[in-house]
Amino acid sequence: MRVSGLIALAAMLAGPGAAQTPDAGFDGGTLVDITLSDLTGSRIDQPDAGAPFRIDVQLRDPASDRAVTDEHLEGWVRPVEASNGQCRDAARANTLAGDRLPHGTTDLGRSLYGVRHDDGTVSIVDWEHSLASANMLAMVPMPQRPAAIAALSDDFGFLAVSAQGARFGLDAAAGAAPRALPDADATGPVLVTAQGWTAQGLRLIGPDGQSTDLPAPAKALRPALFDADQGRFLGVVVLVRDGLALLVDASGRLAGIQGPPGATDIAHLPDADAMFFADGSDRLTVVYGGDRRIAAPLPMPADRVSASPDGTVVLAWSRDMAAVAVLDVATASLIQAVHLNRAPLDQPLREVAFAQGAAFLALRDLDFIVVLDLEQARRGEAAAARPVRIGPKVAPLPRDAGPFLIQTARGHASGAVLALHPDLSTAFPVTRDSGNATAPMNGFRIRGARPLGMAELSGGLSETGPGLYRAATVLDQGGPHQLIVSAGPGRFTACLDFDVQGPVQSRLTLQLAAQDGGAQPQGRAIDLRVLDAAGTAQRWPAGLPVILQSLRTGWRQQVLAEPMPGGGHRAIVAAPPQGIISVALDRSLPRGLSINPTTLELSP
Repeated sequence: MRVSGLIALAAMLAGPGAAQTPDAGFDGGTLVDITLSDLTGSRIDQPDAGAPFRIDVQLRDPASDRAVTDEHLEGWVRPVEASNGQCRDAARANTLAGDRLPHGTTDLGRSLYGVRHDDGTVSIVDWEHSLASANMLAMVPMPQRPAAIAALSDDFGFLAVSAQGARFGLDAAAGAAPRALPDADATGPVLVTAQGWTAQGLRLIGPDGQSTDLPAPAKALRPALFDADQGRFLGVVVLVRDGLALLVDASGRLAGIQGPPGATDIAHLPDADAMFFADGSDRLTVVYGGDRRIAAPLPMPADRVSASPDGTVVLAWSRDMAAVAVLDVATASLIQAVHLNRAPLDQPLREVAFAQGAAFLALRDLDFIVVLDLEQARRGEAAAARPVRIGPKVAPLPRDAGPFLIQTARGHASGAVLALHPDLSTAFPVTRDSGNATAPMNGFRIRGARPLGMAELSGGLSETGPGLYRAATVLDQGGPHQLIVSAGPGRFTACLDFDVQGPVQSRLTLQLAAQDGGAQPQGRAIDLRVLDAAGTAQRWPAGLPVILQSLRTGWRQQVLAEPMPGGGHRAIVAAPPQGIISVALDRSLPRGLSINPTTLELSP
């Protein structure tokens, strides 16, 4: 439905169930009703700092009172004391700034990453604050070592599952602690998707915790029902014993399709109404419309099948072979066969991911990602496959390691996937246009023990019903805040003022100055002072562990800045490179206190 007018009426709520009060600065257009609730769905007017909460937005046309559908809303929350603009100007100011929100603003559309480590901990990383590992929100020891990790978007948290099936929830917030969730009460291998679906034995558990009984033990679990607008999957397809595939949507409804008895993997293509089955042979079984079957010949045996989100192609492959077959979904015919038969790419495949017209193949040693341009995949032509180096070969990994290659919602618009190199403890974005090697500054580093897998928690307002939009988030500080919901400049923007219960965050800044290195001929001395928002130097009697990282090269160093008699701290750095250096505190601070990283330019 077309939205009339340039601006919207905002819902300014004084508390749960309060009447709608239009903002005097708005004069007609779309009616916007904004409410807040906790994760149980109960209305609230004052969220708690550090606790996830939900935001619901209802859009209605004032003339007809009908729902306004198919909007692509942006939303963000800014501290009132840090904002200097009116609500009506927020969307325009954001656009003029290149869609870069002011510092201290919480973007509802941000992505956070949960990383499981080989010491049993889970870290939560914010890519947007990636300079010199200042990106760590939390490092949480888990009661049981996670064998898989997934995102719970509606709860704004992560799901960690042990090899025995024990399930734990973890809020995506600083200071979060794991909480036990009901397990499947079953035996057998545990299967988990990146969207939080879990299958074990005869039980399937959705991201909302609802359980469904399966007719036979689960053998494979894959994401399904991709929503291009949201950039995420809304359901799953589960393969059970004897080749039965069950398509499950968000409501838990089951739809069964029979495949070959020895099926090992599945992929569902909703637009073609097709289900692809791999069984380890040199043929794929394709079922169209639930009953029409085709056997698609392959150039090599395959026990895995992966479908592109746009539903145009599938890739057939095996984890013990250095080859992949590309098939057209509409005709179930072979388009190309790609054989990785030249060193150093002559390795079996480990994982497959997709992003905007390209397939990304992670090799066994995780030293290369092979980018396969699907838009150039045509019969009779050489495959447009190009390797992108992300690091050295990795040391041996445990059997449950992965995923190391994920389709990111953050990179959905730019056509990027995220490749995690466990020995470098770094995640790199890779696109179809990436060069022959990735640059460390393009990704983010991960502190802690060796990473064994990761998941992305992507936010943003998504339409859950006609004219109903929902997002979840968490705010790390108390005080007055303003929520902004916008369809963009020239459309409509609405705001809601609310208070957050909890301590107000104290943000400090590092002030830097470079000196000669004294006894070290090639060294430099870096003087640091901690300043508050007013610019007053703070007394800090202990040493300051800091991480320095070059923004031009891969150079990185951890040093301890010692207190100076006259105030401030000094760190002696051996042979730092010239150019801009990022400096960030390498220590977890008490809740309510943060020290912002800063940069320093070193000249000859």
